[in-house]
Amino acid sequence: MFERFEPAARQAFVDARQEAGRAGQDQIRSEHMLLGLLQEPGPAADALTSAGLSLESLRAHVRRRESNAPAGLDADALGTLGIDLDAVRRATEAAFGPGALDRAAVRGQVRLPLAGDTKQALGRAVHSAQQLGQREITSGHMLIGILESRRNGALTALTLAGADIEALRADVLRRITAQSGGDGH
Repeated sequence: MFERFEPAARQAFVDARQEAGRAGQDQIRSEHMLLGLLQEPGPAADALTSAGLSLESLRAHVRRRESNAPAGLDADALGTLGIDLDAVRRATEAAFGPGALDRAAVRGQVRLPLAGDTKQALGRAVHSAQQLGQREITSGHMLIGILESRRNGALTALTLAGADIEALRADVLRRITAQSGGDGH
C-alpha cells in the first residue's frame, strides 16, 4: 500500500502506529497520523511547526479528545455487579504500570487497523499527489489529506490548538510545490 510513499512519509505512518499503541487505541486514527507527521522532517512537520504547533501540545489535545470519548469499561455497570473499577484500575496499575488497563486491549498487537478517517485521509493524500502531477506521496500530501477531510480527530485537535486550517493548508501546499520544483514533476 505504501510503495509510492517517500521514506519520511512511511516513517510518519510507523510513528502514528506507535502513537495509537501508546494511547491504548485499537485503531490508527487521523489524530495519530497527525502526531506521526509532526515527528518526521518534511513539508508537513515544517508547516505544522511554522503554525506554532508542537508535538506535546497536539498530544495534549488528542489525549483530551480521547479522554472525552466513551470509555470501554462502564464503572456504573460494573458497580451493579459488585466490581469497583477504580480498585481494579489501581491494582492493575500497581502490578503492570500506569495506564495498563487502558492498553490491555491492544497489547501484543503488531498491526493496528486503520480507522475510517485515516483511510479517507490517505486516499485524499494520493489524490492530492495525482492532482499535482507528483509520483511520490510526501508527508505534505498526507497532511493535505487530513486537512481536506470533512470531519476527523486530527482536525478537531488542530482546531483546539488554535490552528488556522486554511492557512495551514496553503502553507503545506506551497511547501510541496516548492519541494518538487513548482511544476509538479
